[in-house]
Amino acid sequence: MLSAAYENREAYPNCARAEPRTNMFVMAALVTSGARETVKVRNMSSNGALVEGPVLPLAGTPCLLHRGDLSLEAHVVWVKPGKAGIRFRNTADVGQWLPSGRRTQSEVDAAVKMAKAEFVSAPAPKTPAPLFSTELSREEVNHTAAAMEALADELADDPAVVARFMTKLQTLDIAAQTLRKLATQIP
Repeated sequence: MLSAAYENREAYPNCARAEPRTNMFVMAALVTSGARETVKVRNMSSNGALVEGPVLPLAGTPCLLHRGDLSLEAHVVWVKPGKAGIRFRNTADVGQWLPSGRRTQSEVDAAVKMAKAEFVSAPAPKTPAPLFSTELSREEVNHTAAAMEALADELADDPAVVARFMTKLQTLDIAAQTLRKLATQIP
């Protein structure tokens, strides 16, 4: 499954994104007049979100996205197998929807940049032998990303695991998305 965080906007013609999305991996309930389904919120802006789930309402359906004490009125804009785009009725505070710590991707990127800067200033360790003797192929990177996504999906099916390791599941998901993006850059 190709992560929607890196899919082209053209893949969703009815989705008029006005601002960037924040990648996340949080469980929520998508409530309609006739059903309540557990979904994964994969990315969100203040105006909408991408959700994934086995059973999703039809485009145009009014709904409520609910997580803990947070809820947003919305309607479904588009639906594809296992995925749906929803647009919020009011503006959302994306930070409140992030797992504990409320870190945005830009904060994570800044922390990584700082850690790299500290690593560069440290004395160089002995050069280890390369992990791979040849360059990785696009297929190998995609295969690794798929294995990570499958693991994250299987772990996310267990509510106790989600409750205990939400942030680590999100990190695993972001790593798989990054590998997918990296694979597109391999000739």
